[in-house]
Amino acid sequence: MSADEERPDASGQDTAPDSAPTTDAGLPDAMSLIATCIGLLANRAWQAMGLVPNPATKSIERRFDEAQLAIDAAAALADLLRPRVGDRERRELETLVANLRINFVEQKSKAT
Repeated sequence: MSADEERPDASGQDTAPDSAPTTDAGLPDAMSLIATCIGLLANRAWQAMGLVPNPATKSIERRFDEAQLAIDAAAALADLLRPRVGDRERRELETLVANLRINFVEQKSKAT
């Protein structure tokens, strides 16, 4: 098997090299989709807190109601993944959510 061919992962599912696990239909599995959503929500939270420029406008925006919603949604999805991932991934999820929450409190207090 060459490096460019698909190979089974630990669960026996076929995966393309350096890609997320896939279902039999070749679509990403649910855990990979949830992890991607957490990353997207975290990025949006950083933008809405004004800590990262909006990539479309290149401007800093502060929208704390949107940041709170993105953080809460990312935390809810992280809670779904926690029992299904290893210790390292669990710590990464917990650290991400904690950092989002801490920064939210700091940024909101600076704005008032």
